[in-house]
Amino acid sequence: MSIDRRGDRAGADFRRAIDEWGSSEPDRRSLDAFERFRARRLTIRRFVAGVVAATITVASIVLVTRAFAPVERSPASHADPRGVILYGDWDAELQQGRWYTVRPNGSARRDLGLTATCAVWFPDDSAILTTDDASAAAGHRLRPAVVDPDGSNLRRLDAVRNRDLNLGCGDVSPDGSTIAVEGFGQEGHPELDGIYTIDASDGGSLERLLAGQVATPSYSPDGSRLSYFDDKEGVTPTGSGALFVMRADGTHRVRITPWGFAFDDHAWSPDGRWIVFQRPFGRLYLVRPDGSGLHRIPIELPPGTGALNPSWSPEGAWIAFSLQRGERAEITLVHPDGTGLKTVPTAPGELQNPDWATASAS
Repeated sequence: MSIDRRGDRAGADFRRAIDEWGSSEPDRRSLDAFERFRARRLTIRRFVAGVVAATITVASIVLVTRAFAPVERSPASHADPRGVILYGDWDAELQQGRWYTVRPNGSARRDLGLTATCAVWFPDDSAILTTDDASAAAGHRLRPAVVDPDGSNLRRLDAVRNRDLNLGCGDVSPDGSTIAVEGFGQEGHPELDGIYTIDASDGGSLERLLAGQVATPSYSPDGSRLSYFDDKEGVTPTGSGALFVMRADGTHRVRITPWGFAFDDHAWSPDGRWIVFQRPFGRLYLVRPDGSGLHRIPIELPPGTGALNPSWSPEGAWIAFSLQRGERAEITLVHPDGTGLKTVPTAPGELQNPDWATASAS
């Protein structure tokens, strides 16, 4: 099914829900804004998978089938990956993920009972930053929320009272005090789009760092910089754009990839020397925060598959990503030099957005 048809179906579902709920006009505007937010993220998420799947030939079907059997090519000199990986099992109907944690060897898999657009660990692994999609689907403003590592005790960060502003996905500063998020306005308020910071305690102290329809800010390990994704008209392929880095106060914005060279998903290495990102179509690249050293990670992916949503292990020896073909994806691990490709044994699904924490998170 094409991206456009997915979007149309999702839009129809939301419009039906609005009519059934008998929402007031402000609630309708909240739902419309929430729908646009998820449709934008869905377009970025899905476009690469659709293009890759369209290139599959009959001769490659056997190879693709093998892609989802566990593979082990890790050199003996590398230690086995440790820690806990947070990931979402994406539901195309809901346009949300059901979130789980698992060890890299596939053990200790835990259903967090959390359904949301996005989720990432706090730097000290003491909690998970997510989005309060349930309240947004009921017509309220979208806001970040915090849950315990087992998925319990959801706390909505709702100190910001602007009814025209929604706050979505983002990242937590290394000291755990501040959250950087993508913000977007209600219908008729595009001037509110941008990157914002809020207090991690209650969501207050709103500050806007950057204007525009930009996505998913991410803190550098020392907290001095933020990276983010941006796009513009005329850039191809559809949904692609460029990565930028700026100071944590929103100044000194620098583009670090060519236009059309990146999708939204990216992550800083623990030492702050590299950023891993997804390039069209389904290939992983590394670049330094100043834009130098751009190169592809030489992963031998099977035909018809694509690598999405990269994330570093806490010690920097591994990169986790989603290996996707069509409607199926598995969490996969690889060293930054492209060696050691292996899958994380889990239940089947469309597994997305891995985020790695230390073993203390379990």
